[in-house]
Amino acid sequence: MPEARCQRTIGRAVKISGRGLFHGCDVRVRLLPADPGVGVVFRRVDLVGRPEVAADVRNVAPGSRRTILCCGAAVVETTEHLLAALAGMGVDNCIVELDAREVPAVDGSCLPFCEAILAAGVVSQGVKKPEPMRLPLQRIGDPDGSQWVECIPGSDFVVSYRLDYGPQSPVPAQSQAFAISPDVFLAEIAPARTFVLESEVEALQAAGYGRHLTGSDLLVFREDGSLIDNQLRWADEPVRHKILDCIGDLFLCGHEVSGRIVANRSGHRLNQLVAEVLQVHVANAETDVEGFLRVA
Repeated sequence: MPEARCQRTIGRAVKISGRGLFHGCDVRVRLLPADPGVGVVFRRVDLVGRPEVAADVRNVAPGSRRTILCCGAAVVETTEHLLAALAGMGVDNCIVELDAREVPAVDGSCLPFCEAILAAGVVSQGVKKPEPMRLPLQRIGDPDGSQWVECIPGSDFVVSYRLDYGPQSPVPAQSQAFAISPDVFLAEIAPARTFVLESEVEALQAAGYGRHLTGSDLLVFREDGSLIDNQLRWADEPVRHKILDCIGDLFLCGHEVSGRIVANRSGHRLNQLVAEVLQVHVANAETDVEGFLRVA
């Protein structure tokens, strides 16, 4: 079991700006140091009263293809990439000020957020964190078994993902696993960008999402598996991005964990459910939770 370490924040304020992935709004973000025990808190400085919402799974609001946090008037969308950067770089406490409802997409990965964190510096706060929570042995998945996440006890934090959309998918089946540390996260996971199928783009844009995007803003796969106006950073970049999403979503449980997460085709909703289960230490042997089955 890893030893408890001191809590960390960033050394100074840093700024990041860009357009949101889904809504295309221009947004400016400031990452600020925060006191021990604060956690990660988003602050909407564009709204009256500057309302806040904590990065906590209890504040997750419904939304497809992204993680939305909501507390009263404070709604912040597409939080998972920034949360992954903070988690991957070992930042426990941070205030995130933003002047729009969506975190900027930057280049579709979380590398620019990591670079901002490195520029600010990560500093110890001299206050011990609780010991990492040992993952309970259980599997959480949908009833037909096509999507699931398995938690396996262990001494390190390892995230493994299996991506397989079937033999007809433009994205080939791929799997990857990493023992997570800041160095590994920065080199092997943070640069992995979000992706979408060309066949999905029309429906998303018809729903009002991503109308500002081009193929150079994220990975868009044609039916033949080629990319529109872009190139892969790794042959298995999609599965690395799925690991990035997992890390960001699991950060919402509020606990550092030790053990292995094995995810099979999981998305944000299932990742969030795993964070919820870990947070409340559910001990029931078998329970149905919003369409997913948990088996100890």
